[in-house]
This record gives sequence, structure tokens and C-alpha cells, in this order.
Amino acid sequence: MRVRFWGCRGSFAMSGPEFLRYGGNTTAVEVQNRAGRRVLIDLGTGCTVLGKELMAGEFGQGKGELPVLLSHTHLDHIQGLPFFTPFFIKGNQINILGHQPPNIPLQRVFQTQLNPHYSPLYGLENLAAGVSIRGLEPGSSLPVEGFEVSAILVPHGTMQTLAFRIQADGAVVVFLSDVEYPDDDPPREVLELARCADLLIHDSMFSDEEYEARKGWGHSSVSCAIKVAERAGAGSVALFHHSPDATDDVIDGMVARAQQKTQVAVFAAAEGPPIPITAGGLETTVPPI
Repeated sequence: MRVRFWGCRGSFAMSGPEFLRYGGNTTAVEVQNRAGRRVLIDLGTGCTVLGKELMAGEFGQGKGELPVLLSHTHLDHIQGLPFFTPFFIKGNQINILGHQPPNIPLQRVFQTQLNPHYSPLYGLENLAAGVSIRGLEPGSSLPVEGFEVSAILVPHGTMQTLAFRIQADGAVVVFLSDVEYPDDDPPREVLELARCADLLIHDSMFSDEEYEARKGWGHSSVSCAIKVAERAGAGSVALFHHSPDATDDVIDGMVARAQQKTQVAVFAAAEGPPIPITAGGLETTVPPI
């Protein structure tokens, strides 16, 4: 199995020389199995770069199919949708699986995003590709061909988001972003989801010092990410959902301090080439950024 980070940033996209090594795009993570099937987590601005690459293959011919696991509908996790090129090619099929927000159909959230006040697309019905949007029942097995996928709800400020466990080729990747644990204590269901993950992708938007001043914002600290990795027995942890204020040098420092506190392999998610994952952890050392 391979994981590729197309966007690792939280809240809003960043640009400039201080953000080149880890990237400035918002959340989009691709997981691909040995057979070449892929699943995409979230539709932040990072998905627009993936979309252009996909056009060189079957998606450019209108023969592509892509499942999308949607953690939640905050803007930084869906703002790439109107610019994801495969949506505009007839014959492609994009299947979005996400948490059903309270009191509003998930499809209506996307229709609102694409209404004429925000977008010239004027609604999902004007996308050439076939688009299905399905609300998920947390705790159930999800219909993603080529992968075993399960999801749970986790607390994110005043709302909840979905966390995912993805298995293929004997390896396990767990996605736990946009989460803040009550009393900084990860609950049993979170540890079960992350149990023996070969790669844990975990929210670490704040340094430990920042986190003390920003509790209640719905995001985690680096120490929270390490705590989950250690208690769950994860092989490695990728610090994720980088703050817009976190420059490359700031993130370097967070990783260095984190690695001094734990035996778990720690690195910061970065836009770049695919990372091979096998049972037991990373297949190779994450290349220097």
C-alpha cells in the first residue's frame, strides 16, 4: 500500500517560500493498494493537483472511478471540489462517502457550496461526471472496493468528524485529523481504531505550547498525537493538519522535539512522492524534505 499527501495544511491554504517543503494545500490524502486501486480522503485544495495527474490516465478518457472518504464538510476539507478536473469529464464516477450532518442532507451542503453566490457551476447537476453522495453510518464497514475501511465519529470542537481505518495488502493506515479529546485523553474507540496501525496520520495542528492557549478549538497537539500512537501501538505517526502559521522551520522543530519524547517513528506529512507502507510500518525511511 502507498500513501501520498496532496495537501497537509489546515484551515486555509498557504503560499510563499516559508511553506515550500511541507506544502501549502489543504487536506487531501491518497491511499493506493498494490492493484492500483485508490481512495481519496477529503477534497481540500490538494485534490486539484491530484486531479490534474489523474487526467493522464483513465479519468481523462471518462473511464475513472474514485471513492472519496469525507471526514467532514468544513471548508478546508471540501474547497477543492469545484476545481477537481475529473468532475468535468463525462463517464467518470466519483463516490463521496461522508458523515451526515445533523438536520441537513449531506448533498445539500455541496449544493450550497456550488450555488451561484459562491460558484459558477450552479450545482452538482452541472458536473459532467457521475457523482454519488452517501451519508455513512459510523462503526460499519464501508463499501470501498480493494480496501477494508471502517469509520468512527470523533470530537471536533462543537461538532464531530469521521476518522478512518484503511486496510489493504496486509498494512493498516489510520486517519485521525480534526480531533480534540476531552481532557486530552483519547477514548477507547479511538485507540481501537488506531490499534497496531502501520501509519497513524494524526492531527497535530498545535505545538504543545500553543495548545494550552487554544484548547477548545477542536484540534490536537503533537503530544496528543504521540499519546495515541504509543497507546495504540502504531508503527509510525505522521503529524498532520499543519497550522497556517507553521512554516517549514517551525514544523522541523516540532518533529525534532517530538522524536526526543518517543520511540515511535515521527515525521511531518508533506506534499511529495508516495510513501510505501507495509505491515510493521514504513517500507523505507521517509525521504528528507
